[in-house]
Amino acid sequence: MDWSNDIVSSGEGCFIAYISGIDTLGDVNIKRRSDVNILAVVNANTGKIQLISTPRDYFVILPNVCQADKLTHAGIYGVDNSIAALENLYGINVDYYLRMNFTGFVQIIDTLGGIDVWSDYEFTVEPVKTYTVGMNHLNGVEALAFARERYSFSSGDVQRSSNQMAVIKAMIGKMSSTDFLYNFGGILESISNCIQTSMPADVIYSFVNRQLSSGTNWQVDSYTTTGYGASAKTYTSPKLYHYVMAPNDDNVAYAHELIKSAVSGK
Repeated sequence: MDWSNDIVSSGEGCFIAYISGIDTLGDVNIKRRSDVNILAVVNANTGKIQLISTPRDYFVILPNVCQADKLTHAGIYGVDNSIAALENLYGINVDYYLRMNFTGFVQIIDTLGGIDVWSDYEFTVEPVKTYTVGMNHLNGVEALAFARERYSFSSGDVQRSSNQMAVIKAMIGKMSSTDFLYNFGGILESISNCIQTSMPADVIYSFVNRQLSSGTNWQVDSYTTTGYGASAKTYTSPKLYHYVMAPNDDNVAYAHELIKSAVSGK
């Protein structure tokens, strides 16, 4: 879609962040596929956060090579390429990124003392846990299994994207609490080796202080774009046909409007 006349950029008290989860353990600095691709529009003026999740198999243009590939493969070429692909898809400018791998994800959840996550379905991930409909208290390993599972659902990766946003929503609730924020410096130091972010330290601490001062009870809304199953050759693997998800243009346009509304505070 051509967004040249309607690019969404953030303003005062608002930013657009890209949250990336890579499919590996250990060193977070390694370039790998990005299986979690969530945009978070954070508007401190309205106390609202809009999450937009894009399925990993979305067939998108990789701006660095001007060819089509799965969104997950953009991460192989660096986080900047994942950001550029999403900016191009939704017609936005991303301000910051937060990138973590499986090791970091588990450590962050455990550092938080676990999180309470809503599940739309009952399902089991062997040998980790059976999740029930409703609220589930999860440790790091359990939260990771919850966020990665897709074979238990008829909608596959679409439901997985929804579950990932449910985890993010639970983390936001825990991390915006006064108890967490008063200990933020020590907690950040303990997880600093598990995450990468382009957000400057002064911006982070300014946001923390603002939250301590305002005590905002954040409203978090979420939306997952969908599409149509297809088979195509990709830039990363040009000799073979692979399953891809062709974007639903109506979904993409709606996500653009959600981002635009979140930024403007409407």
